[in-house]
Amino acid sequence: MFQGLEADSIEDLNRIIDVIPNPVIVKNRDHRIVLLNESACRFFGHSREVVLAFTDYDLFPDAEVAVFHAADDRVFATGELDEIEERITDARGRTRTVVTRKQRVRIRGEDHVVAVITDVTAYREAEARSRYLAFHDALTGLPNRTLLNERLDQILLRAPRRPEPGALIYIDLDRFKEVNDTYGHQAGDELVRQFAQRIGGLVRASDTAARLGGDEFAILLHGADPGFSPAEVCRRILLAAEQPFALDEGQAYVSASIGLVEWSEPVIGRTELHQRADMALYQAKRDGRACFRVFNAALDARMRRRRRLEVDLRAALAAGTGLELAYQPLFATQGEQLVAFEALVRWQHPEIGYLQPADFLDVAEESGLIVPLGEWVLEEACTSLRATPDISLAVNLSPAELGSEQCVPRILAVLERTGFDPARLQLEVTEHTILDLRSAVERLRALRDAGIKIVLDDFGTGYSSLSHLQRLAIDKVKIDRSFVHFLNFDESRAIVRAIARLGRSLGVSVTAEGVETEEQRTFLRRLGCEELQGFLLSRPLSTPDAIALLQCRSEQSASIGGLSAAPT
Repeated sequence: MFQGLEADSIEDLNRIIDVIPNPVIVKNRDHRIVLLNESACRFFGHSREVVLAFTDYDLFPDAEVAVFHAADDRVFATGELDEIEERITDARGRTRTVVTRKQRVRIRGEDHVVAVITDVTAYREAEARSRYLAFHDALTGLPNRTLLNERLDQILLRAPRRPEPGALIYIDLDRFKEVNDTYGHQAGDELVRQFAQRIGGLVRASDTAARLGGDEFAILLHGADPGFSPAEVCRRILLAAEQPFALDEGQAYVSASIGLVEWSEPVIGRTELHQRADMALYQAKRDGRACFRVFNAALDARMRRRRRLEVDLRAALAAGTGLELAYQPLFATQGEQLVAFEALVRWQHPEIGYLQPADFLDVAEESGLIVPLGEWVLEEACTSLRATPDISLAVNLSPAELGSEQCVPRILAVLERTGFDPARLQLEVTEHTILDLRSAVERLRALRDAGIKIVLDDFGTGYSSLSHLQRLAIDKVKIDRSFVHFLNFDESRAIVRAIARLGRSLGVSVTAEGVETEEQRTFLRRLGCEELQGFLLSRPLSTPDAIALLQCRSEQSASIGGLSAAPT
């Protein structure tokens, strides 16, 4: 029994296919076109008479014709519907992607093939473009993190069967923010594009240079070649970064910090490799930037310790154990009276022992635990000092806390729960926090509208100190301890004088922290700093000692000398 379609004549079939918008052609067993519709004529770029006089070899390259004829023969032999996606060359020489559906028909007892063509070129191009954008950075054209991870996964999957040496390099541009601040973000984008071209030319075709975002890049090296070591690649990157970048606004100079992790037979996963490269990069930054560092056993031990601290800190916050507060007093320069306590977190780790903030705060920031930790500090301090109405409380506000959309409602909720007067609370933020967070200004204004005082900490270490004071309603600035420590140098003295003078002209209170010598206190008092803080006056106090100091203050007028001998 015949399988397919039957028609009484070519004319009957012609009336059917001419109303079809897709190109349709009919071939006989000799692969000659015996019928086509108007849409097919437009697609081939020839009139009906010309196409009917042609063979496939007249219309298409030989290699394509062989594919067409094989499909025709398959349909003639089976009678089954055949659908295939293929590449063809049109009359203008352009390569098109089409889906061709072929069906065997019988006309007056003779077998023919009807082919319906759907041009999917635009769809496939859009699909390819979409895939390209999904795996490449729009600014530089380099692979993005997704494609880098995909290629790294492929290497790791092949490693047990075919181990090959490899390396993952993390790159971070130094002083890039200064370029953005000085010349604008368009100049920063141009610098990123130029740097991407430079590192793209430093690697082999088998390697992957990727942009992770901002001024962060990564390079995946796979396989070994003589004279092509990962360390040598790092040195080339350092040299490439140091060359001036030609921008419309002028020449810009940056450098690069690089972290490198190497392997010969990797037995760890992709996440671990990223963490190791990032740890080596962090070490390069700590060592002064403009250098590269290789992940090693010492860094591995440090990373394991940080991971352990993260787990234990999470448990401590959940259980509410181990964490405690110390309170460092602030004293008025005139009258030498206690005016505020700054709350400082400590951690009594069950195995490691007593930890200072420098031992674990960076772990809290990187893990996201700084937000619940900051909330714990605020609530604990407000609860402890709410019954001392004459003393202000200063609490540090981290970039992660200020960057959270829940920052303002979270702080106000703590004040409401504890019954702490907002007018007594001072929130300390750094210049860098305001510089990095566009939303910081609005949130700080909302907090100040609620009656909370805003203190600009580490003042003088940022890029645009005066502009920050002009944009924000700041209640106080704290001169960074580094300037106080080096008051014996003329440059530090000049900076401290300028900050004190600026504070007076703007009506902003000025506090100096890190006061450790009598000479420093005398100099700062003479400049007109309203408040002083430091070990000369008092070390941080435990909660009971802080309460005892307040009780002593209420009973008698304590001298600064007496306060400096307060229990620690």
